[in-house]
Amino acid sequence: MKAYHTNIKIRKPIDEVWRVLTDFKSYPNWNPLVGKLTGEVKEGGTIKTHIIPLGKAYYPKILSYKKEEEIIWQGAQGAKFLLSGKHYYKLQPLDNKNTELFHGEYFTGILSYFLPKSLLQKMENTFVEHNEALKKRLENEG
Repeated sequence: MKAYHTNIKIRKPIDEVWRVLTDFKSYPNWNPLVGKLTGEVKEGGTIKTHIIPLGKAYYPKILSYKKEEEIIWQGAQGAKFLLSGKHYYKLQPLDNKNTELFHGEYFTGILSYFLPKSLLQKMENTFVEHNEALKKRLENEG
């Protein structure tokens, strides 16, 4: 299995971070990772995500959608046993004014062992950019 994990502290309460993170209609305005997200945004629902760095659309299934806690979705390239990615956002309150975002992805399946380090690094860098853009959007709100 291959994976990358990122995190960032945001100077806003968890409910405000959740509000912006789940405002999927605004993603094209600020999100350098997921340019568009549509579909059934609920546990068990299927969504369509346009992943900007890869220039591709994916149709993952939402595994977990817990308000102000986490969003986890999983998509596959072909069959899951070949290549599957589990993308997660997890929020943790640090206190009543600050939140930490944990954001990453796990890859499983036979082909995951052949994912080049350069592609994983590119994606991890984009996750960091995403986190920083989210932080900036929240902390610069009036």
